[in-house]
Amino acid sequence: MILLSTLPIDDLSQFDWITHFKKNHRHRLQIDFTAEPTLTTQEKLLIFPSIQNFQKGEASEGNFLLRCAKHYASRNHAPEYLEAMKWFVREENWHSAYLKKYMDYYQIPIRTHSVFDDIFRILRKTGGLRSEIIVLVTAEMIALSYYRALAECVDSPALKSICRQMLKDELPHIIFQSYTLYKLKSHPLEKLIRILLMEATMTVVWFSMKNVFQTGGYSYRRLASDCLGYLKQSIKIAESGMIFYKE
Repeated sequence: MILLSTLPIDDLSQFDWITHFKKNHRHRLQIDFTAEPTLTTQEKLLIFPSIQNFQKGEASEGNFLLRCAKHYASRNHAPEYLEAMKWFVREENWHSAYLKKYMDYYQIPIRTHSVFDDIFRILRKTGGLRSEIIVLVTAEMIALSYYRALAECVDSPALKSICRQMLKDELPHIIFQSYTLYKLKSHPLEKLIRILLMEATMTVVWFSMKNVFQTGGYSYRRLASDCLGYLKQSIKIAESGMIFYKE
């Protein structure tokens, strides 16, 4: 598990997320396939079903999320929040593009339908911006462990570079969305709901992608420890507006 407190972000109330996302946009990953080996059929069967699922999930245009963000920004006189959220969605779409480029290299088709994506979309639309953020940040915390495992599954320099980029981007995303929950003010049942959602989601993801996690050095116990550890940090931010979690 990576501690969010290691990121160079101190005062969240003053942090310029728009500048952060714009800087990232100017330094997009250029995937290099020149040293890429030929994956075996077995290796492809191991990694690509889960990559297809994550690529589909990252590809959302975020229309409902942006409508919710627009309503929040208008109500709270915070146009900068809507602008930051637009940049966030754009960055998520870059993640989808990275995975698609990798799939294209190996001639793997995109998935037009994903049960995981359908379930997450339904959950995200149950209660406006708060539900959107809670579901989004849950998926991003699980993604941290997934990409760490995926990077160890095959000897692919291109895939490892993509996974590093995903980890670099997703960590600030968790802070960004957790701080949004702080600004929305905690609901009395929010902490319990987030714990139950994380436990249910990570269990489903484990059994669906168990081969990737195990090949990448994860047991279910390690996955649970990581995901619940990230959740603990996220909840602290949502409750206090500060990053101070330490082991």
